[in-house]
Amino acid sequence: MIYFIGDKPSNCNIDPKVAFVGTNSYKILLGWIHRMNLSINDIKLYNSQAFVDEIQDQIEEDDQIVALGREASRALTKHNLPHLKIPHPSGLNRTLNDTLFVNKFLKECKAYVLQK
Repeated sequence: MIYFIGDKPSNCNIDPKVAFVGTNSYKILLGWIHRMNLSINDIKLYNSQAFVDEIQDQIEEDDQIVALGREASRALTKHNLPHLKIPHPSGLNRTLNDTLFVNKFLKECKAYVLQK
């Protein structure tokens, strides 16, 4: 399983326990998932607090955790959960305008999540 972890739910979230669904960030994240050729069936989305409270004890050895942004990464680090940090998929994140930057971290993320 591949866990993509956000920080706090947006007011646009359809379900506050499922990160991103219903937001513009969700559309960007789905685009990234598609570009990395990952199966949506192998992916779960969580906000950091819900992940730490409800899921962290269910992580298996082959599972991978990806923090979306600095705050999600800090929350995972605080709980000693190994993960890869990539930028948050917010449309306000200007670094995402740099195609080379996006291509680089998506390549790194794909390599990370597919390692077993």
